[in-house]
Amino acid sequence: MVALHRRMMVRLANRERELTKRLDGYRLLVIEDEFMILLDLQHMLESEGASVVTATSVDEGMKAIDDYCAAILDVRLPDGEVFPVAQELSRRNVPLVFCSGHAQEEIIHGRFPDAVALSKPAPERVLIESVMRQAARAHAGIFNGREA
Repeated sequence: MVALHRRMMVRLANRERELTKRLDGYRLLVIEDEFMILLDLQHMLESEGASVVTATSVDEGMKAIDDYCAAILDVRLPDGEVFPVAQELSRRNVPLVFCSGHAQEEIIHGRFPDAVALSKPAPERVLIESVMRQAARAHAGIFNGREA
């Protein structure tokens, strides 16, 4: 009887979590060259309800350019720095979250004033909240500190 009660409680908790996915309906681009980190990010974001498109290089990132709720970008990739992709995404008003061991905040904010710069490894809560905040700004039409 106790085991049945526990199973029911676990199912209820899982169902409640499904109903409160924080990124439900978000379409995100993740560019990361370290395979295990990419898989972790993809799993974390998808478990929160997001649809995730991935790329592992600048070239793949350029081919994946589209309209997204937000993009999570590593800075250094095998074929160069991610900035050309970030520039094109920014031109399309896609909010940017840089998550990198090489995320120098002053350089990133100099190029992309509205971007968030996080150091790897970023705590899950911080990363998800950053994505949500950036997507909310984009949804409200606020770019470069002004309305679009």
